Amino acid sequence: MQRRTSLAFMAALAGFAASGLTPALAAKAKEICTVVPFPPGGGGDVLARTVVEGMVKASGINLWVQNKPGAGGSIGTGQVAKAEPADQTIGYVTNGIMCVNAHLHGNRGFDPLTDLKPIGRLSTLGLLMVLNDKAVPGVTDFKSLVDYAKKNPGVLAYGSAGVGTTSHLAGSALSAALGIELNHIPHAGGAASMMEVLAGRVPFMIDVMPNALPHAKSGRLKALAVTTPARSPLLPDVPTMAELGAEGAGIYAWDGFVAPLGMPDEQVAELNRALQSALADPTVKARLTKMGAVAQPGTPEDFAAFIKSETPKWRDLVKAVKATAN
Repeated sequence: MQRRTSLAFMAALAGFAASGLTPALAAKAKEICTVVPFPPGGGGDVLARTVVEGMVKASGINLWVQNKPGAGGSIGTGQVAKAEPADQTIGYVTNGIMCVNAHLHGNRGFDPLTDLKPIGRLSTLGLLMVLNDKAVPGVTDFKSLVDYAKKNPGVLAYGSAGVGTTSHLAGSALSAALGIELNHIPHAGGAASMMEVLAGRVPFMIDVMPNALPHAKSGRLKALAVTTPARSPLLPDVPTMAELGAEGAGIYAWDGFVAPLGMPDEQVAELNRALQSALADPTVKARLTKMGAVAQPGTPEDFAAFIKSETPKWRDLVKAVKATAN
């Protein structure tokens, strides 16, 4: 037993040395809880777990995932913001958490722009509009969906991952761009909302590629449009919102990792290096690409500057589409 323990310890040290992680920092970061503030199985959860797995492989740091959903991601992120250094906690965040929620729900006990320390950006994600063409008789494509919505104001429903999430704002933006009134049905996460669309209880949804793409590829749902400026190479036959006359509905999502303010800069730097290694890993990159996500490597400073630049855009979008937390 003693020999086995010694071998394990030496192997761990070798792994830390290979990754550039010092034994002292490795001990400090022995077990780090990565809070994913969304339910298991949704697009964000799958993305976060894919990259966390790559970070563990690259660095030897023992990262584990805890799902803490609620309030569009604010509940779990609030846990991260209030964590002490000894808690060894980081968080997965999105544009909704960092730039939108405060304009919908208020402060929630923390300010994402001042109470969190950026570790690094993860990816950029286009959104995909998918339809269950059996949910509403006669609504089988984009044109018939818009025609039905115009004839039946407030009747046609779309699902979202929750109030203030990107899928909510995407639906609101579509409504505003086309001058149609839609019925927003929020759910506890993207996976739950997509289940309702698959079941035909909610006709359509505009969600991040990792959540929507598999169902379009399988043929269970019909892909109507992408929100990116250009067509997605994963779905070259699917038009953009702009091509369909809904220019104002062209938005994209992004995500990354953050730490509590109390986490030492040296540990944030180590975690960023692990993240960069994961994003450069061919296996991780292939999995991200398959989900429709584009890796966005960079430093903590890069991510901080990006968040600052994105904040006005999302604040103005919330106001423009009159999105509320009701």
